[in-house]
Amino acid sequence: MLKTYQKRFIFCCLLLLFFKTVFAENQNTVRLALLDTVYNEMPVQFSLLSEYEQAYLAGVKTAAEFAKRYDINIVYQPFFYENANGSLELLAEVPRINAWKADLVLGPSSSDQMLMLKNSLPNTMVLSSYASDTTLKTLPKNFYSVFLPDDQIMDLLAGYIHAKYPQKNIYIIAQIDDKQSVDVSQEFITSYRGVSPKTKIDETKILLDNINAIDSKKLLAGHESDIILIFNSSFYGYNALVQHLTDSMPNTHLIFFSDQDNWGESVVPDNTQDLNRFNYESYRIGPIMEDAQLPYYKEFLQTYNSLYHSPPSDAVSYMTYIATISAIEALIAYPDQNNSDSMREKILYSYATALAHNPNWFRLNDFAIYRLIPQGEILITKLPLSQKEVTK
Repeated sequence: MLKTYQKRFIFCCLLLLFFKTVFAENQNTVRLALLDTVYNEMPVQFSLLSEYEQAYLAGVKTAAEFAKRYDINIVYQPFFYENANGSLELLAEVPRINAWKADLVLGPSSSDQMLMLKNSLPNTMVLSSYASDTTLKTLPKNFYSVFLPDDQIMDLLAGYIHAKYPQKNIYIIAQIDDKQSVDVSQEFITSYRGVSPKTKIDETKILLDNINAIDSKKLLAGHESDIILIFNSSFYGYNALVQHLTDSMPNTHLIFFSDQDNWGESVVPDNTQDLNRFNYESYRIGPIMEDAQLPYYKEFLQTYNSLYHSPPSDAVSYMTYIATISAIEALIAYPDQNNSDSMREKILYSYATALAHNPNWFRLNDFAIYRLIPQGEILITKLPLSQKEVTK
């Protein structure tokens, strides 16, 4: 029979072991706040809202599963807001995130909304999966997007259009009430002037609140043979405008380009017969993601399949995955030399060090031109960045 002092000794050892385990778990736990809105992509009544949200969360869950191989436990909490056009709902979530004691924030996919956070969350790393406005460079150092900045994307797009259609004029339609759309329009004009100074470029800025009310013939008068670029706030809105314009002018062959992020469509096999059925051409520039040869996508695909027993159907899953994993890989590659007890401070140190070594940390550098069709999209050509663009 154990004596009293022996029982006390065993109890103390067990208690010490318990606290050590809890402390170790806390040391290896990342509290991830998800601060975004699904309403950037489509109207409230659109049936795919839930699909977008599920795909978004699936990417984060896949990242959490992958992080386990490093003995890191990601605990995540959505702080989703509904009004994509106002700042009040977005900023109202900040005190809740602070109260939850987040170590890391996966912030808005919209550049305009990321910019609204400039004076918020000063001591927490805030990442975005899709924000790309060049003015994001003016944000504090704890803000970063894994998406390539617009100026570099526009250089690629301008180069492709000029090489493909050297004799055609350019006509730009920009959404006037969306800052990023107006900014990227100017970025494209600057880029195109660099490759073709004499090409005629016209620009019009309009509201897109009621697409069906737009007078297509008036909007496109004199520009039917131009290359038409549409810069607006959502992929859904781009497709809706293209459909409206082409329906209104069925006997005119129009050519459209966009920089919209396609969160849900899949790349389908090239079929020239299918392409010839359309009286218009619609293209977008975007990163190459569905490529098993890319090391990060291969790991994502394997981990996603282990969780869901099927391949991912929406590109947004990979983007939320890669943004989250960029912080985990920074922690592993560049451990905190200050030995802080705070995971939030560890992430700030590691990510800053990662960016000092590689200013394009975890950004997707391989882009392509895709042609959009009802069944999905077809990869037309790859546009790898030059070394000059990578270091821009």
